[in-house]
Amino acid sequence: MNLSQTAEKMMNKYLILQHPGANSAYYTSSEELALAELQIACNRLQTRSEKIQAEEIADLRYLTFEVETELTESDIKILSRLSFFFALFQQVNSNDPMLLRPIARAPFEFVDEKISSLLKYAGKTNVQFTRMMVNVALLSSDFHYEDRIRLLDPVAGKATTMFEGIIQGFNVFGVEIEHKSVHEATIFFKKYLEREKFIHTFDKHKSGGNQKTEIITQYKFSYAKTREEFDVEETNKKFQMICGNSQNVSDYFKNESMHLIVGDLPYGIAHGNTVGKKFKSVTRNPSELLDLSLPDWYKLLIPGGVIVVAWNSYVVGFDILNEIFKKNGFRVLDAEPYTKFEHLVDKSIRRDIVVAKKGT
Repeated sequence: MNLSQTAEKMMNKYLILQHPGANSAYYTSSEELALAELQIACNRLQTRSEKIQAEEIADLRYLTFEVETELTESDIKILSRLSFFFALFQQVNSNDPMLLRPIARAPFEFVDEKISSLLKYAGKTNVQFTRMMVNVALLSSDFHYEDRIRLLDPVAGKATTMFEGIIQGFNVFGVEIEHKSVHEATIFFKKYLEREKFIHTFDKHKSGGNQKTEIITQYKFSYAKTREEFDVEETNKKFQMICGNSQNVSDYFKNESMHLIVGDLPYGIAHGNTVGKKFKSVTRNPSELLDLSLPDWYKLLIPGGVIVVAWNSYVVGFDILNEIFKKNGFRVLDAEPYTKFEHLVDKSIRRDIVVAKKGT
């Protein structure tokens, strides 16, 4: 490589200013997580990237990387969706690191991103972390943001992951065993659609077997910004929550109907996992829930699709969950950067994620 080629390469250094977020403790520990998410995203760019690292410039944290050619419009769209993204710059002169050219962020939100933060409750996962899980799932799959993505959260709680999905324009589906959580999430979403004047329909009905434990309640929304979009199946959006058992999701949805499965497993702090056919046993151990649920979750995932789950690694180690996923047919992504997401939440929770893919 001659000197002119080297200079040209240095002109293609990009810097992402990391979003400070609402949670200062998360920001403090999130540098390694942000670098891991960026590295996964760079694998989907149209140009080869290298030197992915964190840098301090004028007391501000940037995530930086170099590329062989300038970023394309589609590259900027990918980067703009990252959970830590605040602003993007290109370095103008390698001899003056303070000389930066701002690059306009690519808008992508189908709904206002504040929707994920509006519903408050105890035990809610950091919204930026939830967005990171959704991004990691999509970027590790065989699919693209422009596809008509169907995302399932089989442990939906009050639907934070689902709200992150609709920000991205996905069709979202959730299963939650606690009726109060489903009720509160769907009432909140209905009011949101009404307040923001979305064209929408809402249907609530019960279905299932003869036993009380087999009966589920379904809450279904179809919605769009305009009547024209609503009247076309390809442009209206779906939001569906089921009050039911995550072990039985293949009874609720068609096999190979979901591109992504993303869930934050109960940590056993604010609540536990409910396992067993009659839902009588509560456990702090996510391995029990996964052991019972993964066979059904696997059926729902489209080949090339990805599942991402977060859990408290103080309760059970990665190796145990890794074996459970492999036993159920998944290929666990266990090389860097996928090993860089573990971080301390508080003295009782060390959060980590498993990323696993269904083979094609």
